[in-house]
Amino acid sequence: MNNRLLAKSQLSPGNQLYSAINLGLKSTAWVLVAIIALAPLLGVVIGLWPAVELDWAAISRFLGYNGLAYSVASTLLLSLVAPLIALYIAFMVYSQYRFNRRWQSLEKRLAPLLSLPHLAVALGLVYLFSSGGMLWNVLWGFIGQTAPEWLGLPRKSMLTMILAISIKEVPFFLLIFSAIGRQLAIKQWLLQGRALGYSESASWWLIVFPVVLKQSRLAVLAAMAYTLSVLDISLLIGPNIPELYAVVLYNWQTGFTPDEQTFAFLGNLLLIAMLGVLITCIYIHERLVTKQLAKHAVMANPLNIARLSGIFTAWLGFFSLLTLAILATFLLWSLGWNTHSSFNTANWSTSLWKDEWFFMQGPLLNSLHIAFFSSLLGVGVTLLALELQRHNKRYFPDYLWLLAILLPQLSMVYGWQIVHTSSNASYHSSWIILSHVPFTFAYSYLVLRGPFQSLNRHYELVAASFGYSPWQRWWKVRFMLLRPALLSAFAIAFSVSIAQYIPTLMIGAGRVATITTEAVAIASGNEKSITAVYILVQAALPFIAFLVASILAQRTRGSVDAEHQ
Repeated sequence: MNNRLLAKSQLSPGNQLYSAINLGLKSTAWVLVAIIALAPLLGVVIGLWPAVELDWAAISRFLGYNGLAYSVASTLLLSLVAPLIALYIAFMVYSQYRFNRRWQSLEKRLAPLLSLPHLAVALGLVYLFSSGGMLWNVLWGFIGQTAPEWLGLPRKSMLTMILAISIKEVPFFLLIFSAIGRQLAIKQWLLQGRALGYSESASWWLIVFPVVLKQSRLAVLAAMAYTLSVLDISLLIGPNIPELYAVVLYNWQTGFTPDEQTFAFLGNLLLIAMLGVLITCIYIHERLVTKQLAKHAVMANPLNIARLSGIFTAWLGFFSLLTLAILATFLLWSLGWNTHSSFNTANWSTSLWKDEWFFMQGPLLNSLHIAFFSSLLGVGVTLLALELQRHNKRYFPDYLWLLAILLPQLSMVYGWQIVHTSSNASYHSSWIILSHVPFTFAYSYLVLRGPFQSLNRHYELVAASFGYSPWQRWWKVRFMLLRPALLSAFAIAFSVSIAQYIPTLMIGAGRVATITTEAVAIASGNEKSITAVYILVQAALPFIAFLVASILAQRTRGSVDAEHQ
């Protein structure tokens, strides 16, 4: 320590000034990164601060709220079942594709499939498979009859919610499994399983799945936290009587009476408690599954789920076909087709697109403006966070950086709304951008962490031997090697921002319209043709972002794939 102080005192004034500036910039960078990463936690804490005085009478009225118990129970069931279904389907798909020649094809399509908004998938299933949907009308139209009302998926129900969220979360879990699988010796484990007499499908479940399940806890929690407080889908396809808890809590949070403000505070407490229940269920589920698989391994019992895995060799074709069918359905509705018209192209027209373009321009420009800048900031702060940790030679746990997707949106955004309102801030798109940054940052970190940490330092050492400065090494070596991953992270962050509903609605107070908020507002009025126009635009924006990112990435030299290092 004394030697360090002596060396520091012997520095020239210029070097001392440089060291002071460097320390100041580093401290400022840490503060910025901490603010963005911890903003979700801060929002939750502020939302748990009561705005009005509490008494036992108010608590009794809250606990006796009509339908509250059923609403909480159904939301917990949905938040637990839908992500777990997606998890198991994703693992079965992963086990069938990982060492198959089609794996690269699947991996390339994961990000674009992931970019399809939840809202588009949810409404697409309704438009396709409900009693008035396109599929049943086409099938029954061949025999010249009208599809019966009882046939098809319910327009608003728990079943519809579970299906929509389960199908949409499968690409997310596949992306997580892809990242986890690169760090595991799966091929060697499968060979060991075969040597012990297990089939390959059984080896996947008995040996690989327990490890993957443990390492995907945060991903499961992220999916459950999203489902717990998802608002737009709950409003449009969730059950009405009683409503899901997210809808009930949002109505309290946007109310102005003392009772509603009291219920909003108590409701936030209950939402956090529900998240705690889900976290407990994650660990219980993991322990039960691991114990059961170990029992099967010892007793050599047949695994029925291993036999079921073979069905999902067709998953890529199925999901691609479903996505195309959803988009085709929206396109037909936007061109004038409905359940009472035939497939006569002479009746189709683009007049609806022309009429809506005047009303769509403002929300579309807002969406592009907000998504571009929030994604740019999110990716930039992610790079800053990774660089700071690299210089410290210590990486903090992932959950500290992923709080925005691990905590319920309704609770954190409610706290931000309180700060925004109390500071008398204006309702401008800049505040919406700031409210999106924690989410774009979290998803960017999820995408960039692996490529950043797997970079081979050899390239920078070679550059240093040629006299490159630290900044030149970063820009001309590290940044260039990271460009494909950066473009992918930006495209994912862009799609995340486009789909954001709760922060856009609550921070903007409904005054900053985007494609997503307009789509939800129109869909609430059951205007299917106009809704189809907005959903198609919402789905097209992330696709265009991924297309541009893919084209730019192909022109970029270098790779951060660990297999080539």
